[in-house]
Amino acid sequence: MAIELTCPNGHKLKVKESSAGKTGRCPVCSAMIRVPRPPAEKLSEEAILGILGPQTPSDRIEPPESGFPDPDAAVPDSEELMARNKTCPQCHARIELETHICPNCRTYIADLKDF
Repeated sequence: MAIELTCPNGHKLKVKESSAGKTGRCPVCSAMIRVPRPPAEKLSEEAILGILGPQTPSDRIEPPESGFPDPDAAVPDSEELMARNKTCPQCHARIELETHICPNCRTYIADLKDF
């Protein structure tokens, strides 16, 4: 498939797709032109999941045992905890919101907004 472009002096050109990203001269007026690269396709979530393949079930990982809470420590209310934490989809442990790898089961966790 050919790439269509216009030189700075208005001459319409067609070049091979293999020339994308290269610089050359217009064959009519010898002006320097850069052949643009075709725009990259944006992948949908379905396409990304297709590339990654099906999720394989792993061995069940038990959440860590929790010790006794410090009776002198201030206990944040549940809304404050929910605002600062998220749940690991693998082991269901509560982890800090900025964490991308669960410290308990080593599962990679990211949302599209993280990219």
